Amino acid sequence: MLTRPEAATLALYAEGGEREMVDTEDVAVRVGEIAPGMFSWRKYRDRIDKELVRVALSDARLKAGYTIGSHSKGWMLTTTGLEFARENADRAGEEAASERRRPDDRQWERERARLVTSDAFARLQNGGVEVVTADEADAFFRLNVYVKGEARERKIARIENRFSDDPELGSAVRLLAARARERTQ
Repeated sequence: MLTRPEAATLALYAEGGEREMVDTEDVAVRVGEIAPGMFSWRKYRDRIDKELVRVALSDARLKAGYTIGSHSKGWMLTTTGLEFARENADRAGEEAASERRRPDDRQWERERARLVTSDAFARLQNGGVEVVTADEADAFFRLNVYVKGEARERKIARIENRFSDDPELGSAVRLLAARARERTQ
């Protein structure tokens, strides 16, 4: 049996939350399909209570570290949340898994090409993470010193979520993500 934060995390995954911010209402509609009745009104069982969904997404952020975001900005999966969602996607049912939104493959191919040809990737390959400057690590994730807090984490998580399993880029993405996160301290 799924908890509310787990169901909301799986719904966020089904709505493409590993690569972009997703509105609470979109998560609410999807979670109504994944866990019918779990987020329903008490008196009108056919209606989804968006506030229960918002609280579940907040709990997933605060208690489990699965999400980042807010009701006003939208929600996105962290790498921990993505790992949970991938491991438990079958618990969301076949219908939800088969209807998962897919990104434009050409967009991801262009992004991958940009990462492989970046200065940070080249320096990492030639000399290790120690020779990669903070600015190069930031450029890898399309960051600068003014991007801080949750916005910074969102941009890092988007690349990390998409490419951490890539045979050529995976380890580089993880190492450079750690390097880019050093600037937040």
